[in-house]
Amino acid sequence: MPDEGKWDELERFGPARTKAAATLARIGSVDSAKEAYGKIVEDVLGAAFDPLTATQDGAVNPTYSELSQAHKADLMACFVGLAKCEAKIGNRYKALLWLEEVQLIYLNTRWADKPKLYDWMGWFPEDVAIAIQYSCSCSIASDILLGLMNTGSAVYRRYGPAEFLPNSVTSKEPAIEKSILSTRTLANLLGLRHPDPARIVDQKLVDSSLQVLGSWTKLKIRKSTSGPGRRMSFSGFLWEGQLYIAGGRKDSLGPFYRDIWSLDLSKLDSWKALPEYPQPMSKTSAFLGWQLLPHLGHKKAYLFTGRSSVDFYDLRTQAWGTISTKFHHAGQSDTAAGINSGSTPWPYPKGQLTDSAQQLAGNKLYVFGGTHGTTSIGCNLFVVLDLKTRTWRRLSGSVMPTKDSDPSIPGPRKTPCSWVDPTNDTFYLIGGECDRMGAKYSGEIHGGDHGHGFNDFWSWKSGGDCWKRERWVGNIPCPRSEAACVYNPKVNKTILWGGYNPNMPTAFPDHGVSFSFSYFADTFVYDGTPNTSESQLDTTSPQRWRQVITSSFPTYRAQSMLFADPISGRTFLYGGFSNNDYVPSRVSAISRSFGDVWELRIDVPQGGFTADDGSSKVDFEAERRSARVGPWQRCFACGSAGEWKKCGGSCRGRVFFCDQECLREGWKEHKAAHGCKKV
Repeated sequence: MPDEGKWDELERFGPARTKAAATLARIGSVDSAKEAYGKIVEDVLGAAFDPLTATQDGAVNPTYSELSQAHKADLMACFVGLAKCEAKIGNRYKALLWLEEVQLIYLNTRWADKPKLYDWMGWFPEDVAIAIQYSCSCSIASDILLGLMNTGSAVYRRYGPAEFLPNSVTSKEPAIEKSILSTRTLANLLGLRHPDPARIVDQKLVDSSLQVLGSWTKLKIRKSTSGPGRRMSFSGFLWEGQLYIAGGRKDSLGPFYRDIWSLDLSKLDSWKALPEYPQPMSKTSAFLGWQLLPHLGHKKAYLFTGRSSVDFYDLRTQAWGTISTKFHHAGQSDTAAGINSGSTPWPYPKGQLTDSAQQLAGNKLYVFGGTHGTTSIGCNLFVVLDLKTRTWRRLSGSVMPTKDSDPSIPGPRKTPCSWVDPTNDTFYLIGGECDRMGAKYSGEIHGGDHGHGFNDFWSWKSGGDCWKRERWVGNIPCPRSEAACVYNPKVNKTILWGGYNPNMPTAFPDHGVSFSFSYFADTFVYDGTPNTSESQLDTTSPQRWRQVITSSFPTYRAQSMLFADPISGRTFLYGGFSNNDYVPSRVSAISRSFGDVWELRIDVPQGGFTADDGSSKVDFEAERRSARVGPWQRCFACGSAGEWKKCGGSCRGRVFFCDQECLREGWKEHKAAHGCKKV
């Protein structure tokens, strides 16, 4: 557990009303302290209101926004105190629940008082007492998350309030920055990677309610001389044991691909070239940021590019085809959303769309957000196509970002993550980026010097008419965009990996280099509906996030893709891009894309961690010991972490390579950079 002595020092910032409860907690009378805090909570909210169950219907809670400022500060102090009590007895899960409740008091106040403000617009109540308790909650949450090896969220919890708390408040109490959020602690945290190489050897399962063991393995393709190779902004899917990769580009300046390849994952022998996408670039623009979605019944992979004609790849005939669709204009509401009401109404200007979230749920194709012909910042238009009637309709949002925010729906964005639940009843959406820098260059509203990574989680039920803002529960991923995400039906979990945050900085203090962004290589699972065998996790809510603890992992990157085999339950990752390799020996390398294939095993039923007889397929301790040797090994070519071999040249093992393919690919660069020669 984190140093609780530092937490006790925060008592002096608490309101008088909670002093007695805080004293009980400090001397070890945890049960009495919890009872004392509970009485104050009951006095403020009433006996019938239970904070931890009242929010199970979502994050919006008018009860909090209607409180007086003094009651909000008292309530925040109680929740912080209850969190410390739970942490003292080892209940990190419930401690994080109470700390998230503090976040909800602030958010509900913001939504009620300043509903027109977008998430990236800083605002905080002009109340020192509230600022103190909010900062305390962030500081303690950061400590707990760091103890769980969730470095990304640990950084975000301290960095966020340090950035947006107004000087008019912090100047009245300098301890907020100096002691509570701790400028020195934050500076140290900003030097971490996610996961951090220096801490990877210490990673272990410390709390099964918030963590789960896993293992990443890089797969070797026997004949790798041909195939899709390194690429970013591509599309792909998994069908009957075959991995399909299509489109994308190798680097920012190209080449730009319109091809499609398949790989038999049971053989891993060689990539097979398939018929290229036939539509000309002049008609559809580049094959970037699109999504090929396989339909089980139709045996086709659908490709929606923003045009009224939806393309598909026939998985039986291996031929491309097209279906024509139309948009049903619902009248004034659609007109107000920016959709013309002419003879052929269509929601996407110039018939272009990229970087949207798309999911097939039965015979419905859901599409949210993305950029199109007249906006680069991203939109929040949410539409659905009925594949039976081939008719589109708008569900929410608008074609262009509006001047004012609507807190009841997701904001405008591109590259969010999405999935649908196993019943095809609910569409989930998290994260993504509002490309404010792109908007600034194109002269759009809401432009800024950097993008905004969204820290929200939404759901939409089929047949419903409104969004629900979900509550973050558990060991959560920090805000990110361009992450890899997939729902694995065999293990009944959503898996999230990697991505980047455009406005959470990373520093390399030993090299005097810093970046205004962060890349990730951490892995998370969302237990939306836990398996029966995992029912022991169900305390307050079965729906929670857990971090997957691994000893090796693909290198930090965005724009990769995860794929789940619904039959075997195997999970794979392919490709992606990083603006910097996050390898200190190669900080001069500005960017690169990837063409590697990895498999993820997770220690859950059907997760590939154990064999049918119950024996383990993964020796986690052996993996951890091998990672310690060196003490840290990274492939010079692809940047992946693991037990790699030293270069056998004249450099005397200055760099490592994970396999022969990376040795061939990285040899010239290594030779030029380090003067290595074959011996």
